[in-house]
Amino acid sequence: MVSNYLKLQYRLLGRHIKATGLPVPIASLLLFGLCYLMYYALFQYPIFGCYAVILGNFQLLFLLTEKNRNDFLKNTFSRRDFHKIRLWENGLVVIPSFVILLLHGHWLYALFLTLLAVVFAFLTFKAFGKSIPTPFAKKPFEFIIGFRRSYLLLLVLYVLAGIGFYAANSNLVLFCVVCIALTCVFYYQLPEPIFYLWNNHHTPTAFLMRKFKRGILQCLLLVLPLLFLYAVIFPSDLFNACIVLGGILLLLPFAITLKYVAYPREINFPEVFALALCFSFYPLIFALLPFYYMKAINNLKNHL
Repeated sequence: MVSNYLKLQYRLLGRHIKATGLPVPIASLLLFGLCYLMYYALFQYPIFGCYAVILGNFQLLFLLTEKNRNDFLKNTFSRRDFHKIRLWENGLVVIPSFVILLLHGHWLYALFLTLLAVVFAFLTFKAFGKSIPTPFAKKPFEFIIGFRRSYLLLLVLYVLAGIGFYAANSNLVLFCVVCIALTCVFYYQLPEPIFYLWNNHHTPTAFLMRKFKRGILQCLLLVLPLLFLYAVIFPSDLFNACIVLGGILLLLPFAITLKYVAYPREINFPEVFALALCFSFYPLIFALLPFYYMKAINNLKNHL
């Protein structure tokens, strides 16, 4: 039963990869390249690289603990098979990062990652219900859904930022701010139902501008408290905080633009590649943002 379930998940993963327009072998090569980049980044930034690896795996493991999904598995399989499946899933998720950490000699981080994978196999988290308020308005809805899927990660990032303030480590605080901003970027991964757009009376330009404005304001709601404390505690490093803030003001609109370039389908490899280009050389965003903005406007004309 367990092997059949894992085979089914492998087939579903292959279909998702093919839906992006990439052959499975090419996707495997890209995954290998991503692991190599992670390996190289750990050479350049060993401490923050380890934090990034752990936090990325933390969020992936957290997503696998979603209550409805786990309730389905519990109803379908015996208790023993359920825990086997969860351990296999978590193990497959963390094994690339585990190997990379071991190759760098970070065996304590690798051990902590293994412990996380085992502990999360026995946990189930239910997303916040409607009765529990979020700090966001209904529009755009992406932040409500995204916040409920990543609240534990955000809590960990705030705790790490608090440690950074306590230890007078300004780089750790900025690292947490950047991670929070990147988390907000991934809130725009999935498209909304098309009738949401049919009910909208704005022009494509006005629609995108409203999305930009609300998205930036709600992202700032998460990062401004940390940036304000950063400016008070580390006034000599204020320029670094301004650079990070300026990056957020450009990166979030770019992510929103890519969403509506791909709409009504999900963001696939071409859009992810454009986002990765900006991460590798951020000034490219000044050229890519206007180009993709016009593509998004033309695409929205077919739906608004």
